[in-house]
Amino acid sequence: MRFTFLLAVGLILLLTACQNAGEELPPPSRVAFITDRDGNFEMYVMDRTGENLTRLTDDEIDEVLPTWSAQSDTYAFVGGQAEQTEEITLYRMDNDGENLRPLNETAPAPSDYPAWSPTGEWVAYSSADEGNTEVYIVDAAGEKVINLTNNPADDNFAAWSPDGQSLAFHSDRDGRLVIYAVSVEGGEPVRLSDPEAGSGKPVWSPDGSTLAFMSNQDGDVEIYARNMADGSVTRLTESVGFDGFPAWSPDGSKIAFLSGRDGNAEIYVMNADGSEQTNLTNTPDAQESLQGDFHWSPDGTQILFHSNRDGDLEVYVMAADGSNPTNLSQDPGTDIGSIWVR
Repeated sequence: MRFTFLLAVGLILLLTACQNAGEELPPPSRVAFITDRDGNFEMYVMDRTGENLTRLTDDEIDEVLPTWSAQSDTYAFVGGQAEQTEEITLYRMDNDGENLRPLNETAPAPSDYPAWSPTGEWVAYSSADEGNTEVYIVDAAGEKVINLTNNPADDNFAAWSPDGQSLAFHSDRDGRLVIYAVSVEGGEPVRLSDPEAGSGKPVWSPDGSTLAFMSNQDGDVEIYARNMADGSVTRLTESVGFDGFPAWSPDGSKIAFLSGRDGNAEIYVMNADGSEQTNLTNTPDAQESLQGDFHWSPDGTQILFHSNRDGDLEVYVMAADGSNPTNLSQDPGTDIGSIWVR
């Protein structure tokens, strides 16, 4: 038995380079991913060309659901043995694979993707250890853990606001999945989506002015955008079939998304206002990033994704216009969970 990669929430943070000791850090240009090519799932890193492959972890547990902080140059990921689910642990690790240590020895175990705050000081995650699912944040040292939601309902974490002051999450406290936001200081969450519809996968625009999400409020699942200033909601997609898992480009001008309008899972891109929707992958015999796990490069020129077009799941990269798709991992094993790193 292995971890099942069910994407109930956003997995996905696009973090930009930061200032460190007065010097501009180089932008992330490598790719980290997980693979079972050695038996269990381990973390590897490679150049964005697929060259210089380096193994970062080497142990008997499965390392899954990785995320990376540009600010602290540090990974967070979930690790454990699938047959011993009570021992699932949230870990942090330096960019070179050193200084591996658990972050939640005294905190509830994670149940989905962890996510670094924009400052690199906190990791947010969800846990069902207490019976229902709650949203927690733990500091980078693993010393302070805060339950932000503390509600009998199931609350699943999704995304940090760009200023690091709020977390968007989805909750079934209204009887169906509804999007809320809560301050990192705590307090009563604010409802952001229609309580009569099922909504999920909220993602903030880079400037924090808009929240994109997927919802069935008009029937089938489509992508919507909420103006955070006035609360107005705009429908961005309208197709027969599923449209979901929105991902903003680094400059906020475009949104990539997963669509089933062609009968299989394809990656599309559109302008932020919903215009010019374009199929980037165009592989009718394959499934492209079926769980919504695709990521813009920090410079906005490429998109990292996963595909079974060559028979098994591999890590691919393509230009932002869909051209030049390239298999980076090229291994018979299962290669998934890819993220951009420095």
